[in-house]
This record gives sequence, structure tokens and C-alpha cells, in this order.
Amino acid sequence: MAHLVRAQSSARLFTQLARRAYSVKADVSFDELKQNIHGVGHRSYLLVDVREPNEVAEGKVPTAVNIPLGSVAAAFALPSNEFKAKYGVDRPSADEDTIFYCRSGKRSQNAVDQVEKVDPSLVIRNYRGSWLNYSENALDNKPLK
Repeated sequence: MAHLVRAQSSARLFTQLARRAYSVKADVSFDELKQNIHGVGHRSYLLVDVREPNEVAEGKVPTAVNIPLGSVAAAFALPSNEFKAKYGVDRPSADEDTIFYCRSGKRSQNAVDQVEKVDPSLVIRNYRGSWLNYSENALDNKPLK
């Protein structure tokens, strides 16, 4: 009996680790983000700005929805209809990328860590360069690759 319990625990752990490895992909680059914003990316996505509203008022990445870091875990625990009612966009599914950004990348990584615990089925990514990188690069009008 003890061997069966250990085998089941090991199988569950393996499944959780495999799901986590799949759900957390590489960081998003500026070029990839720019392609998504302009509609030439390869996957659907939801871009989430986890900065506070007063920071967002200074500027934001186009297409982003603001969900401050302190609200992220609760937001992603909401049922789809409540998420849409509160944030005005569909709750992301496992078929699309959920990309987080903040000012410099630290809070967005925190958001990634929180959401992977709440909904491990999502494909969660971090735009590590975040607003500082975007605001610097978006103004130079680099062509899409």
C-alpha cells in the first residue's frame, strides 16, 4: 500500500512539474511584443500591466489591460464572466500567452509566480524589459521583423 501511495504522489509531482515547465515560457522580447501589438504575432495573447494606476497614467503599452500586482492573484482566480465584467477583456485560456509587464520587470515576475499557482494551465510569460524597455524602443520606429 505504501508503494502505491508513493507512486501516486510521484506521478502527481511529475504532472505538476511538467505542467509548470509547459506553462512558463521564455521571456518576451521587445520585438515579439511589438509583433503581437501589430497583429503579426503567432499566438493570441493578453498583455497585463501590473503597475499601479498612477504609473499607468504616465503611459502604457498598447493593448494592455491594467491589473495592479496586489490584485493579480484574485483576478486570475475569478470565473471567466466575472473577469470580463471587471477588466473588459476575456480571461485568458491555455491557448494563448498571458504576458505580464511592469516598470522594470520585477513586479511582473512576481505576477508570473502568483498566477502560475492560481491557474497552472495558462501559458504565462514575462516581458522582463517592461515599460522602461518598451518606452525606450518604441520611440525609435524600428521596423517589424
